[in-house]
Amino acid sequence: MTRATAAVSAIIMMVATCSVARARAQNYVIDQGASDALTRYLHLNSLPMVTAQISTSPGGSKRLILTGFVATQFGRYDAERIATAYLNDPSVNMVDQILLDPHVEDMRTASPGSAAAPGSQSPNSPDQLWNKTMQGIYKNGAQNPPASGPMLP
Repeated sequence: MTRATAAVSAIIMMVATCSVARARAQNYVIDQGASDALTRYLHLNSLPMVTAQISTSPGGSKRLILTGFVATQFGRYDAERIATAYLNDPSVNMVDQILLDPHVEDMRTASPGSAAAPGSQSPNSPDQLWNKTMQGIYKNGAQNPPASGPMLP
């Protein structure tokens, strides 16, 4: 479970770092406190693999970037709905970079006590589920995020 959690955190940090670079390139100022608070709120609302970044332009316009993974389109809409309700500001420009992968649901429902005999890996172990998720992402055309530059066309 620890390796899967570390891998998830690494992927989320990589995606967030690319988003941070993009926000800085456009002179947006990131509100780290608000971003962290909204991310925690999303995690508490059954979206543990979604992160939020809130930033403000020099002109005062606000932007919210949602990144991470969900299992269904409903999860994606739910993340947008929860974030919008949390911010309570309809003028915020939302950028949804959440990726869909049905294997995320398998990771959520796997229980730590359901492992097979010691020394063997259950097909539903966190490591196996993480590998399935990543294979599904790459198989369906997802690419590694660019080292720098914009994430969206």
